[in-house]
Amino acid sequence: MQIQCTCSKLRQLTRKMTVIYDHHLAANALTIGQYSLIARIGKSGPIGVIPLAINMGMDRSTMSRALKPLISAGWVQTVDLPLAMLTDKRSFGVTLTPEGTSKWKESMQSWNKAQEEVTAILGDENHQTLLRLIDDANDKFQYS
Repeated sequence: MQIQCTCSKLRQLTRKMTVIYDHHLAANALTIGQYSLIARIGKSGPIGVIPLAINMGMDRSTMSRALKPLISAGWVQTVDLPLAMLTDKRSFGVTLTPEGTSKWKESMQSWNKAQEEVTAILGDENHQTLLRLIDDANDKFQYS
């Protein structure tokens, strides 16, 4: 019995969804990856890079590479945080700049349109079921 690769099937789906989100966010000169980072930083306020990476399911080096263009664009800036908010002494914090906050707020409408398109394609019930399955799977794949 041949079993289909779960990872390949999931990556195929995420590529299709990424196209939808990137299409809508192109008007704001953002990708879904960039929007997700800006939104997460905007919602959390100043946050350490390592806790942010863990929260986003990324490793530290991938997070650093993802932040570089956002910092260069002037949307994210590094900040000093109390040691209690950092994972180690080499870590640093990030926050949105006023321009980053504006970018996040102006792109929310595009993101909402993408969400609506995904829901229209999947149907509300399937969309909600998919979100529950993803949350459940993410909880089971926790790592430190």
